[in-house]
Amino acid sequence: MAEQEVQEVDQEVEAPQADDLQKQWEAEKAKILSKNEELLGELKGIKARAREAEEAAERERLEKAKKNGDYEQLLKSSETEREKAQQELEKLRQGINQEKVGNQAMKLAAELADGVNAELLSDYVAKRLTYTDQGVKVLDASGELTVSSLDDLKAEFQNSPRFQSLLRGNQASGSGAPGGKGSADLKTIKRSEFDSLSHAKRAESVKKGIKVIDD
Repeated sequence: MAEQEVQEVDQEVEAPQADDLQKQWEAEKAKILSKNEELLGELKGIKARAREAEEAAERERLEKAKKNGDYEQLLKSSETEREKAQQELEKLRQGINQEKVGNQAMKLAAELADGVNAELLSDYVAKRLTYTDQGVKVLDASGELTVSSLDDLKAEFQNSPRFQSLLRGNQASGSGAPGGKGSADLKTIKRSEFDSLSHAKRAESVKKGIKVIDD
């Protein structure tokens, strides 16, 4: 009987101790969370002060550069970077211009001539075109913008005696080849021979009015 009473007393003592331990743990946990919040606030403050210090150091560096005469060098460096960016932009614009003009020139030339003749003609057409924000525009012989349309330019090439030998339907046939009856003075060149020429020689042949015939 006495032993049972002792056990009951021990249980009564242990219960309050467990409650005390729980309360202590909760209190410690609250302290830790509070300390974490405090440390986090301090960290944010340190970062903010570091950023302010960097900005102040940069301002001081610029001020010293001005006083030491280095500001002009900084300005020159900035100007160099600006010019480099401008050159890259201009290069990009030229690439776009060449692509747009080349495609349009080939399209127009293909409406007037075939094969190699169209390629040759497109080189001349391209010299009369430029690309603007409003699209491909026609230039005059001196390179100035005109109000002419692409159809106007096409008609100009179609009616120009200079390019007649390249136009579709104007190439010499077999009877027009050298030695052909009634056309002894007609200048012609076989396509295989023409294709073997350099670009400059091809252009020279066109200027001379030499006609390309099939082999």
